[in-house]
Amino acid sequence: MKKIIILCLLSLFVGCSADDGTVTEEEEEEEVTLFVNHYRTTSVLSNTALLVQENNAIGSEDFHKTSNIKDFTFEPGHTYLLTVSKITTKKPGTGASTVSYELIRQEEKNIVSPQTTFEVPLTRFINGVGYVSFIVGSETLGFVLGNRISVDCNNLCAQLETVLGARDIATGTFTHGTDGTYVLQTLY
Repeated sequence: MKKIIILCLLSLFVGCSADDGTVTEEEEEEEVTLFVNHYRTTSVLSNTALLVQENNAIGSEDFHKTSNIKDFTFEPGHTYLLTVSKITTKKPGTGASTVSYELIRQEEKNIVSPQTTFEVPLTRFINGVGYVSFIVGSETLGFVLGNRISVDCNNLCAQLETVLGARDIATGTFTHGTDGTYVLQTLY
């Protein structure tokens, strides 16, 4: 009897295999020009993300996020103009697609002024998820943004700790510090 049950279960597992060869992803590859902004912002999916613009959007106010560009080394405080391979993978049956980038060549690398300010969400309320904090730490141990960027909270450490403790929605205005740190200038 045990052998019959085992054989039935085995045939059930083999018969229900999802890899029947009928579902395949479609990949589309194209060469694009990509502008990379001088700082990383926060991202729900990957903690931090690069802000990029493609082709005709370069120079506009419209940026989108990407977590990574394969074979590219990002240095905070610099903008980049890159030629990349853009790979769009379409998921059959869902209408969803993912985009990834791979560096072909770096065309330009320009340093921004150390006084250049930029805004990064520190905490947000995301519908369906709730309160999300992208910054962790304390006044005594220091703060880290997106598990990757050290934050010099300047004279705003106590205020930042209060915001995090109260689970308030917050955005910080920063400048670039040394060694890739972000220096907090204002908190709102």
